Amino acid sequence: MKIEKTYDLPFPVTAVYDNWVSSATIVPPATRLYVEPFVGGHHQLFFDTAEGMSVNEGRFEIVEPNRRLRYSWEWNHDGQVSHVDVRFASKPGGTTIRLVHDGFRDRKRRERHAAGWDSYIAGLIEILKRRVPQGVHGV
Repeated sequence: MKIEKTYDLPFPVTAVYDNWVSSATIVPPATRLYVEPFVGGHHQLFFDTAEGMSVNEGRFEIVEPNRRLRYSWEWNHDGQVSHVDVRFASKPGGTTIRLVHDGFRDRKRRERHAAGWDSYIAGLIEILKRRVPQGVHGV
């Protein structure tokens, strides 16, 4: 099972890509992020709560700056490894992101991740609004 989503963001592709692969781009409810954006590089996304810590992590398989990323995705070493493939394309007025997240074994987990991606993109847009200077939105 997989998720397929397309998002249009009113920011240049370089800004979108650079923030996607930056350890400084922490979208709540995440609390920490560590990214090594090169083939074989590691990523870790941490969620620290009063109940404890959860971590999502994996390795980059494809890194084509400003064009494409593919990386593995696993929660808390639970053995359920999926893969995220993100394609970035310039368009008039911004960037189109095409996201495919595949390898889900159950529908409930896929649905939680689908909602999670929508929430992540909304948070990324808010971060980009603060980081990309006025008048630089779009291409």
